[in-house]
Amino acid sequence: MNDQVTLSEQRKAVDTPDKRTNTIPVIRTIKNGKGDYIEPGGTSTSPHLIIDGTVAPAQKVELLRHGIPIGEPVFADGGGNVRFYLANQERGFHEYKLENSDNNVSAGYAVFVDVEEKASISYVTDPEGKLIEPGGSTLHSSLSFVGRGVAGTKVKLLVNGKEEQELNVDDHSHWSALVESLVPGSHEFIARGENSQSDPWNIRIKEPALLRIQFVWANEAFQLIGNHESTTDRSVTLVGTANPGETGWVVDYQGDLEPFAANNYGIYSVAINGLEPNRVHTFRLRSDRDHLRISTPWAIRVVSSKLQKN
Repeated sequence: MNDQVTLSEQRKAVDTPDKRTNTIPVIRTIKNGKGDYIEPGGTSTSPHLIIDGTVAPAQKVELLRHGIPIGEPVFADGGGNVRFYLANQERGFHEYKLENSDNNVSAGYAVFVDVEEKASISYVTDPEGKLIEPGGSTLHSSLSFVGRGVAGTKVKLLVNGKEEQELNVDDHSHWSALVESLVPGSHEFIARGENSQSDPWNIRIKEPALLRIQFVWANEAFQLIGNHESTTDRSVTLVGTANPGETGWVVDYQGDLEPFAANNYGIYSVAINGLEPNRVHTFRLRSDRDHLRISTPWAIRVVSSKLQKN
């Protein structure tokens, strides 16, 4: 995952397709870092590759490796030419494709990279399986790492310069690790082998938003109900804050009441209906991500209209 992709080189068209009538992207050539041409299915003894392709002029193009985008998309020049520079490709077979803005995908172009295996971090995921790119961020404090190294040796995973774990590299040159209890802030991860080490993989652990009930609204009386106040309404709406996209449940002492789901801004709104009169209802929020993540309580007393008049 040490790929570096640059913008397409603005150069004169050399292999200009006929009138650009065909908008299907094409990988024309792949060369290694020394400038040597590599035929489809051929071998590169350099980990650095130069990929030239053609599409319709000015189209946005992504480079795919094994169907997964690598780096940022680029725009073709006026002649429809694109060029990608890839650095530090791992040992093994790699199939590259181009995909344009119309979702048309080129035929694959496979290259075997025949280089000495080095310690590297291939990818990082959170507990939900979401990939975290270098320089990315997450709300999770536990991360899973998968990487490569020399088969039969050991790799050390360093966190902020300190050895976190020593890992065995299997016969297929893979290693994996789980790092837990990361505190909020920026963290640098490096895989170090016997004779090599990976590029730094930086991830920022974000401070979780407070899981909180901000206010409670009486749906029938159209008024706010303060904490520990009374209402005759048996239907109320809870509004509050959570992490963006966070889900969970509104609960009371009797169990789960209604699910909640925060929007992209970390705001949720939940209606609670059929509240039993003449009793105190104590609401809390419990997160699906961590059942120990619970909001402070908000209690209201539901009374009958006659009792309130008295």
